[in-house]
Amino acid sequence: MSNRYKVRAYCSSRECDYVHKDDVIQAINFETAYGLALYYNDIPTKPSCPKCGESMAFYSHSIIDEPWLP
Repeated sequence: MSNRYKVRAYCSSRECDYVHKDDVIQAINFETAYGLALYYNDIPTKPSCPKCGESMAFYSHSIIDEPWLP
């Protein structure tokens, strides 16, 4: 299995549609990715959106590859 657990970023503004094209970090499991996303959302010095200048928000993302599924 090659499961991948990542943290990704997007702009927190409702008017902006910017999504970071690359993953911010790759984690070892879903719990770690989720915890890192929560941590990154809680820190006061978040990076700003290159499109509109608002702060970025973070979320965990998983890709699960199950070899027994077609």
